[in-house]
Order: sequence, then C-alpha cells, then structure tokens
Amino acid sequence: MPVKYSCFISYRNLSANLARDFHTSLNDELKHLTTLPIYRDETRLRGGDFFNRELALALCESACMIMIYTPTYFDKSSTYCAREYKAMENLESNRLQQLGYEQNYQHGLIIPVVYRGVDVFPKYVSSIRNYYKFDNFHICGRSYLRSNPYNELIKQIAKYISERCHELNSLDIDPCESCGLFEIPKDEDIHEWLSPLLPPKPKFPGRKF
Repeated sequence: MPVKYSCFISYRNLSANLARDFHTSLNDELKHLTTLPIYRDETRLRGGDFFNRELALALCESACMIMIYTPTYFDKSSTYCAREYKAMENLESNRLQQLGYEQNYQHGLIIPVVYRGVDVFPKYVSSIRNYYKFDNFHICGRSYLRSNPYNELIKQIAKYISERCHELNSLDIDPCESCGLFEIPKDEDIHEWLSPLLPPKPKFPGRKF
C-alpha cells in the first residue's frame, strides 16, 4: 500500500511541548499540500519501555521523519530517539535506492529541526543533511509561533515533505510493501553507533583529559 503518513515526528519526552506546537504549525501548512496526516506518538516511551508494533509500522509508513533536536535527543540511557533515527536511516537508504538517487542526500527523508544545541549537533548528521535552525526562537513562551521567520521555516519544511510524499507515492513499486516486517533496532544493536553522536563531555580547566 502507498505511504500512509506525511511524516513521523521523533522527539524526547522532555521536548513534548515543542513537538506538539511544531505538529500543530506544520499541520496547518501541510494540509494544503497533501492529504496525508502527520504521525506523532503522544504517549512517548520512557526509559526501558519496548517499542510496539504500531510505532514501528507508523515509522515505516511515513514518507519522512522530523527530528526535534535538543542536546538530550541522543542519550546513552534513554535510547528510543536514537533507535528511531537509526531505523529511519535504514529505511531511507532503501527508499532512496528505489527513487534512484541513493547518494543524493539533498533529498533525504530525515529532517532535523534544531531547537537547541547547534554547537553540539552531531557532525554525523550535519555533514550529510540540511537542517533547520530554530535556536533563535525564545521557546519559554509561545509568541514565536506567530513570528514571520518561524512560519517561513514551517512553510519550507511543509513544501519539502509534500514533495517527498509525491515522489514515494508515484513509484511503480509499493514503498511500504515490507512494513509489516519492519523493526526498530534493539538497544544493543546501536550501542557503538550511538557513542559519537552523544554530546561531548565538558572540559574542566587544568585537566588534560
């Protein structure tokens, strides 16, 4: 069957308010470009909770993944965001091959939205992906949701997502054919991959290490 969701929003529970407001803003723009809904898990997994089949299926049936990034996104003890990212990275590799431009990450399917931590945003991500900087917005209030710079970025993201939806659903093959078998990587499967993505440890004056 064709792609079911325009995008999957991946976020830490600590960023739930940001994800909710982003979802609302993006939906207001995206609904004029595509009929595909946005998927956002409102329960959010905590600690050692296991991924359920619904979550894995929703990710696989999404055209894109929005990554709501703050420095807590990649975390050694709470890895569900990292596992979502890695799962979508694997999915993206297959779908870009289906689309015929597996090396063209200008049209990648993971869209990082950086609210805080541009200085520690992993080079693993920034070196191959365009990302949207939301770090100038004062998120302690909600007035930024009405600002022109914010809404211009939302408009750009919505256009990009709608284009990816159209491309995937125009394929001669079903991009979601194997979604029933799609799985999120286990914690132990991403341990080594995750380490360089974690925020750097603070350096103390006078210490060499």
